[in-house]
Amino acid sequence: MKIITTPKKNSTSPKSKTYVKYEKLLAEIEKQKQFKINMAEGLQKAYAKIEHELLPLEHEAQLLMRDLLIRIDELATQIGVGKYNKEYLANYMGHELDSLLDIFGHQDTVLSKLHEKYTGYSLDELAADDDAVQVAKSISDLIGVEIDVKEMLKKGQEAYFEEFREKFAEQINSKREDFFNTLNAEAENTKAKTATKKGKDETADIAKDARSIYMRLIKKFHPDLERDAELKEQKTEIVKQVTKAYQENDFFTLLKLQLTYTDDNETDVATGADNMLKHYIKLLESQLQELNRSIHQIRYSNGTTVADFIDKNGKFSPQKFSAQRRRAEKEAAMFKMLLADSKKRPKGWFKEQINMMKDVVMQQMMEDMFGDMFDHFQ
Repeated sequence: MKIITTPKKNSTSPKSKTYVKYEKLLAEIEKQKQFKINMAEGLQKAYAKIEHELLPLEHEAQLLMRDLLIRIDELATQIGVGKYNKEYLANYMGHELDSLLDIFGHQDTVLSKLHEKYTGYSLDELAADDDAVQVAKSISDLIGVEIDVKEMLKKGQEAYFEEFREKFAEQINSKREDFFNTLNAEAENTKAKTATKKGKDETADIAKDARSIYMRLIKKFHPDLERDAELKEQKTEIVKQVTKAYQENDFFTLLKLQLTYTDDNETDVATGADNMLKHYIKLLESQLQELNRSIHQIRYSNGTTVADFIDKNGKFSPQKFSAQRRRAEKEAAMFKMLLADSKKRPKGWFKEQINMMKDVVMQQMMEDMFGDMFDHFQ
């Protein structure tokens, strides 16, 4: 059933609450339809901009971070680290190397050896870790794809999952669809238990009501019954609108026309239209719910990074993208500056990095501690 834009009522009488709700629903549906159209276009723009502008900058920053960790390790070997600072160094390096190995994988033997040096775990030990095996099994059960932990660690999580991205997306969307189908089935079952024995054939109801509205309006505005030329022309136009809506099975346009051309003294017609609205508002609410659901699925099945560049109207936001690109440029520039500084004054620079590591590790410890306390109180 086609939904039309919000009509304006010509009658000078106040609009009923039902009619106001009807108008709001139609306006919200049109708004969300446009949002969905905008979002489809916006996501395409976002993909292209990310691929050609943002990803190269992020990759550059990742390579620079790799060089930075290697440089820290070189200076730690050359200058030496006290027993007290050694723990902070190991904690910081292990955390940062974990992140980089998700990207480059243990096939990057330099990073892999550094990781083993600072964490004490070899690739084989990491692949056999009970937690890693359990997580892989959970993912396998969820998406129906067997996860090879060691292969994943070798290639890096990002590269590994990218190979199976379409398969993962297909499985995840299938699971989501099954979930929503189950919810819908449960809702329908609940509805069936509480419903009375009224006719449930919505198509037949709409056809019957549409026919009733059509006949009434044609009878009221038939131009052959009008002698005044100007009024005859106006009625001819109204009849054209009514006939077009009826032929196209556009019930909501017919209903709008009835509400628009109801005179103040036709209280029985207005009441009848209002009762129809109450019935068909449920259809609109269902349509809006489904529309919002599809928007949510499209938006967040494309990844949060892409969704970050969509504005409140569903359009690609150049401002949001530019802000993220500037952050990536600043990050790469900062790493370049740190590397250059490490060669100009290695000892002073290394001491500053150790102090920075202490702050980072202590902050992480505090966050973990308060996180555990919060979980305990919950």
